[in-house]
Amino acid sequence: MNLTRRSFLYAVGGTIAAAQNAAARPRLAAPLPHPRGGRLGLELYSVRNELKKDVAGTLKMVRDWGFEEVELAGFPSMSAEDTARALRTAGLRVVSQFVDYDKFRDAFPSVVKDAKTLGLEELIVGWIPHEKALTKDDVDRAMRDFNAWGAAAAKEKLRLGYHIHGYEFVPGADGTMLDTLFKGTDPQHVDFEMDVFWVVRGGGDPVALLNRYGKRIRLVHLKDISRDTETGVTTGAAPDEASVTLGTGTIPWAKVLDAAQKAQVKWYFVEDEHPEAAKQIPQSLKYLETLVKG
Repeated sequence: MNLTRRSFLYAVGGTIAAAQNAAARPRLAAPLPHPRGGRLGLELYSVRNELKKDVAGTLKMVRDWGFEEVELAGFPSMSAEDTARALRTAGLRVVSQFVDYDKFRDAFPSVVKDAKTLGLEELIVGWIPHEKALTKDDVDRAMRDFNAWGAAAAKEKLRLGYHIHGYEFVPGADGTMLDTLFKGTDPQHVDFEMDVFWVVRGGGDPVALLNRYGKRIRLVHLKDISRDTETGVTTGAAPDEASVTLGTGTIPWAKVLDAAQKAQVKWYFVEDEHPEAAKQIPQSLKYLETLVKG
């Protein structure tokens, strides 16, 4: 091929420009340390403060960390269409979403409609309404609702999950109220999402739960608890600062991941509620990498 001086300079300039553009683009992190048999994503509640200031920039940061899938909570008030568009633009797929108990009860058709717009797999109930300590009446009502909502969700090709939040470890007829929830909900239609932090905060044992309930626990929040945080507290509350970088708290992550893999957990979401979560999450990923590779 004959090159004129102009075409040669044009070609060289184009090559240089391409190289400069490539250098200017941020490089994605190394491939995520997905636990065996599952996928690792991010709970967007971790970056709720950043999302309030800059949705597009925050979602880009999440993608640059290497995440491809996310769980939706703590997102700014936006329509399902706009939320789906923002996530799609960032190259992220939403797997599951937290929905208020009252919204499930009062506006289930709109919950389903939004879920289909977002392309969800799982709808998550994050809290059972109750006063002070969780009671048998609270749990009985929740089980009836979960079974009904789970069956209705299944007809729409969706799953319903309940997020364990620590207040369920009060005594009950089956051991704890959490045991009653497992016993009284339909395994065909109701999943559980185990937040490891909240299980430990409430006085539970995440490894024992995974060993006992196996496939009922389909999703797990990977969140560590600081060494000076009191456990056996069933309020469902804790300081945000109690959420620390994975591997620096008290949770035996190697044992948790081993039990979760045996239970065939499908989704693992890194969650960090600390005000400096954006600084801690990359370190948590490095720690997970050492566990998964080991």
